[in-house]
Amino acid sequence: MSLAKDFSKLINCQDDSSDKDKICKCISCDKINNLAHPDFTIIERSSMCSDTKCVSCKSTKGQQIRECVISENIISKSRFKPFMSNYKVVVINQANYLSKVSSESLLKTLEDIDSNFLIIFLIENLSDLTETIISRCQIWKLNKISNQNILEILLEKYPDREKDIAEIMSFGSPTLGEASDMLNDPIFFEERQEVLRRIVKIFNSPMSDKLNYSKELSLLYRKDKERVLNELRIWKNLFRKILRAEDADENLETISILKLIKEKNKLKIKKNIENILSAENNLKFNAIPSLVFDNFIINLEV
Repeated sequence: MSLAKDFSKLINCQDDSSDKDKICKCISCDKINNLAHPDFTIIERSSMCSDTKCVSCKSTKGQQIRECVISENIISKSRFKPFMSNYKVVVINQANYLSKVSSESLLKTLEDIDSNFLIIFLIENLSDLTETIISRCQIWKLNKISNQNILEILLEKYPDREKDIAEIMSFGSPTLGEASDMLNDPIFFEERQEVLRRIVKIFNSPMSDKLNYSKELSLLYRKDKERVLNELRIWKNLFRKILRAEDADENLETISILKLIKEKNKLKIKKNIENILSAENNLKFNAIPSLVFDNFIINLEV
């Protein structure tokens, strides 16, 4: 998505300055940054058409990218020239969620589209996009930036936040964008501390309270999947810190939290890490969240 936005800014930039190293503040780039550009549109699974009475928007509940949204934002707009820029750009995020009808409705537009109208499909696995669409597109494959490169970039950009960067890099394998968002989120580290307190409370609670916690995770997972995955990462990172005896750089409250669990058998802590890894893997392959979290709680070694 970051690349799609930057590409859109590049081809529509109105800054004639020869200094390409500075951050452009022309009206076109500024409007794309603020998602207010009339010639730049992002389509998500949650996107709805402008018709408040549309049956499709009310019934599908964001499970797929709706045909009415494609018709309004691509097929209809393709008939008109750009309003204020050189190109119209539509970015379809998670293009694998295009409904069959949406995909088929795009084919003729992709064949007849003018050169000043660009559609960018963002997708993790190319095999999830229909061959009929793939055959009408250029393919750009993006390689994942290594953790070492991400670390170097972040340290160069935020030289005074080495400790925060180390903590964020322990969150599995964050992308550069995710890591930057965490660093720029004023409540990220506060939420992390709150999760640590909750973990210790759950860890030392009776099974009934643990199962209530599992239910809370299941409900939250439907609304905010990434927040729950972050909570599991905090569980995992806490146990790993205990095994490595790393608490020298932590604040006093975190050290006291660590000590409450450090007394546990190291074999149990290793099993807990394996338990979390199993939960993460099951969620990745679309297992039923309630069963995943119940299993995680039941198998928690205390």
